[in-house]
Order: sequence, then structure tokens, then C-alpha cells
Amino acid sequence: MTDRKDADTSEGGITAQRAKEALRASELSQRHVAASIGIDETKLSKSLSGRRRFGTAELLGLATATGVTVRWLLGDESQVSATPLRFQTGSDQAPTPPPGSSPRRLIVETAWDLFARHGYDTVRIVDIAEAAGVSNASIHYYFNGKSDLFDAALDYSVKLAFDRQVAWLGEIPSPQRRLERLLELQSPIGRTARSEWSIWLQTWARLGLEDPYSSDYPAHYERWSQTVRSTIEAGQSEGLFRHGDSTAMTDELTSLIDGLGVKVLTGIMDPATFRRRLSSYLKRAIVKPNPDEESS
Repeated sequence: MTDRKDADTSEGGITAQRAKEALRASELSQRHVAASIGIDETKLSKSLSGRRRFGTAELLGLATATGVTVRWLLGDESQVSATPLRFQTGSDQAPTPPPGSSPRRLIVETAWDLFARHGYDTVRIVDIAEAAGVSNASIHYYFNGKSDLFDAALDYSVKLAFDRQVAWLGEIPSPQRRLERLLELQSPIGRTARSEWSIWLQTWARLGLEDPYSSDYPAHYERWSQTVRSTIEAGQSEGLFRHGDSTAMTDELTSLIDGLGVKVLTGIMDPATFRRRLSSYLKRAIVKPNPDEESS
């Protein structure tokens, strides 16, 4: 992976340069972006000039505000997180959004929030238009209908998850800690994560009644599984994880996360219990026992 410290602090570092390109292409003001990522304009200016390192949370905020990926900002070619399909063709290689892309992104982000909080069936196009401050016609210009817009909201959830993984996992050398952090990032704890899980849960319900092959969701789920599987395989190669079929171990672990996550989202289980159950499973089924612990 690109060394983030060198990229961010060297004169004309790749992250600073790409951040400037993303800001310019987004047509957002520097003040607006600084506010959206929680820093003042002076700090943002220093980061854009390469004199200050972007923090992880700031990179996530910058990627969300401008529509690029954290991977692109970092110049990252690592495989710490499997790449979503729509980013495998080079579409995230440069922030060159077409005219009007900012209104489209605003519509998607507004719809994502409303769908997550109120549900697909309850939210109307007129509700999204009102919340986004655009006309109904503007929404229909970009999307064929509410179902098409929900699919875009699902893609947005995938991008959020991908950005978090690239931002947070790349600096964790230990596969064991990286797996633990990956599962934390994908748990339904915190407002953004709960909103993403709401979108996932609604997608599962819809696909249970529709043709699953008509959706991109199976490919999105495979990306998540691939990230988990590659992390397990890295841990096995370093002797940290138990030997076994990494695909089967991945299926069991992701199924456990799905089931426990639904319980948290629906109030059946509290987050503390979720963490205990997950930690217990990792020790029993994934992490290789410490010889000292076995003999004690």
C-alpha cells in the first residue's frame, strides 16, 4: 500500500494533489468541504498543500463530500478491501463527474437517509425532492423511478463501507487485528452503520420476493465475503488463524454477523452482547489458540 505519511506530508504528495483535484471537480467551496469534514479552512488549506496530513476521518469525509473513493485519494492499490464492481473498471481513477453530478449525488444521499430512516415503502419521490431541495422532475431526470433510486442508495452504502475499510484497515499489519477491525466497521453500531444495515435489511426483504439475479446485491455481498476471506487467508499464512477451508470459514463468519446484526437492528440484542458473541466465536473458530493458554 502507498505509505500514507509520505503521500500526505511530502511536497506535492499524491493525496494532497488528488484532494485538490476532487475539490475542484466537485465544484464545492473549500469552506463547505472543511465544514463537512469537521475542520477549519486553515487546516484544510494546509492539507491540500501537503503541509498537513489528512486524518482518517477527514479522508472519509472528503471522499463522501466530493464523491471520490478513499482508495483513489490515497493512490492505494492494496487488496486490503475487495474493490466494488463499479470501481474495477477505472471509474474511480479520476474525479471527473459529468455536469450535474453534484445534484445527482445530493439526491442519492438524501434518498439513502430517508430510505434508511423511514423505509422504502413509506418514502415517496416527493419526500426526497422536498428534503433535497429539488423538483420531482430533477429526480426523474436522473432516475427511472423509486426502485432505480433505491439501487443507487444501495451503491452508496457499498461506497461508504469500501471507503471505511480502505481508510482504516491499510495501516493495520496484523491480520488478526485487521479482521477484528473489519468486523467492527461492518457492525450495525453507530448512526451511519445502522443506516447502512437498514438499507441491507430492506434489500434482503425485497430480494426475498423478487428475482435476486436482477440486482447487483449478490455481487456486493461477494465483495464483502472476498474481503473477509482474504483476511482469514492472510492470518492462516502467518500462523495466527486455524487451518481450514477459508471459504467455509468465511460463510460461517459472515452468516453469524448477518444474524447478530439483524438482532441488534431490531432491538433483540444489545451492542455489548453482540460484541461478546462475536469475540467468543472468533476465539473458538478462527483464531489459533495460544499454546500457553492451552496448557494452562
